[in-house]
Amino acid sequence: MLQGDVGDFLYVLTDGKVKVLVAAESGAETMLAIRSRGDLVGEFTLLDSKPRTATARAIGTVTARRVSRADFADFIAAFPAAEDRVFRYVLGKMRESTARHAAERVWGARERLAQGLYDLARKHGAPRSGGVVRIPITQAELGQLAGVAVSTTERVLKEFRLLGIIATRYGATEVRDMDALEMIRFSEEGTQNP
Repeated sequence: MLQGDVGDFLYVLTDGKVKVLVAAESGAETMLAIRSRGDLVGEFTLLDSKPRTATARAIGTVTARRVSRADFADFIAAFPAAEDRVFRYVLGKMRESTARHAAERVWGARERLAQGLYDLARKHGAPRSGGVVRIPITQAELGQLAGVAVSTTERVLKEFRLLGIIATRYGATEVRDMDALEMIRFSEEGTQNP
């Protein structure tokens, strides 16, 4: 799916992950989220018939079910309770976006990056031996998600590496200490979970 396209369908992800990106007028892209199994992609356009607000790009192999506007209407007619679930899902995305925006205004970069890593590890991480969780995200993408400049992201992640909280690999980050991330996200500068 491409930002700006008009469409009459959404995808329900059944396997794999996608990055949700938004491009500025300059063409520079910023990653907004990662979506995975069970998530909807493209539902805004299906619901309001306006152009797509973001681009969805696969991270590796992805399988999804395409649902047209007509199929969606038929499904809701057959299962009216599903409409409330879709509404709650979209509302959840809006709340997540609002919380992230608020955190950018009150939390420091360290806390925002810790929160971002913690959430990504919980939602999208691939568990490995010894409690290590691998997240398919680059340092730059993590900074984009947290609203932190690249140089600051690199500095904070270096600190996290030296503390043994994370390890970085090409195209991925391994979280080695979830408890430490949780403590940082609730430190003095970030006293509330957004």
